Amino acid sequence: MNRTTRLLTLALTATLALTACGGGSGDAGSGAGQTTAKPAGTWASADPALAEELKAAGFTGPLKGATDLTIGMPWAVDEGGKPAGLDIDLGEALGDVLGTEIDLQNTSFDSLIPGLAAGRYDVTISAMLDNKKRQEQVDFVDFIIDSSGFVVTADSDIDDLTLETSCGRTIGVVRGSAEEMYLSEQSTKCEQAGKPAVKLQVFQQLQQAMLAVTSGRIEALCGDSLQNAYLEAKPDSKIKQVGEAINEAPVGMALPKGSKLVPVLQKALQKLVDDGAYLKILEKYGVADGALTKITVNDARS
Repeated sequence: MNRTTRLLTLALTATLALTACGGGSGDAGSGAGQTTAKPAGTWASADPALAEELKAAGFTGPLKGATDLTIGMPWAVDEGGKPAGLDIDLGEALGDVLGTEIDLQNTSFDSLIPGLAAGRYDVTISAMLDNKKRQEQVDFVDFIIDSSGFVVTADSDIDDLTLETSCGRTIGVVRGSAEEMYLSEQSTKCEQAGKPAVKLQVFQQLQQAMLAVTSGRIEALCGDSLQNAYLEAKPDSKIKQVGEAINEAPVGMALPKGSKLVPVLQKALQKLVDDGAYLKILEKYGVADGALTKITVNDARS
């Protein structure tokens, strides 16, 4: 029996196999394609008890999920019609443990929570910071620790940058991100202190924001630290990280508030941690520094 995780990309639906060697080094892509399905159990074996618990919670068919393939590596990208990244592999590993399919629909990051609220998705598997504000609308099953930080061009004379020193600077963020919230709040604080507001530039996709940095249209980009480190380490990198980490916090899978799927996914992820598959996935993408030993729910610090 073959199992696939199906991804609905933009306006075109395609069945895509997510294999253990499916990740790549690309950072962006578009389009959709079809590949041959691989045998179930790429990352882990099915757990019969968890599969039964999933059914008891009312989920008898494929789980309806969502991700954003424009976030970029190490999280998720579309490489010529083939999804790749940590979010994709982690979703496949969960499907392995639960013995089910996970249908992931590609959508914009700022549409993820509204999609959960509208009942279009059971879960989002996309690098989303768990914070108190978002918890008003969704529950989180946390799976990694991350933070936010600034990047500038490698030859920039900016050697240090913090929220407090961002007043008057032109800073880019991705729409719907925690960084957009941080910089919007900081801009208000700047004005209240009699300083110039942050010149906030909001982009729909990370690739657009990164291009704005490297082309000199904005002074800096504020994004997630694990991704910043991943991109800075690339051989052809044109950026550098500056300043201290901002608001270290868990990143999680988001689910509708009160969903019965929450404890099931928490147990499934914990099994992946205990069996070693979880760490293998994080090591594959160079983000093991953010690994958890205990999977938490709604563990936001602020």
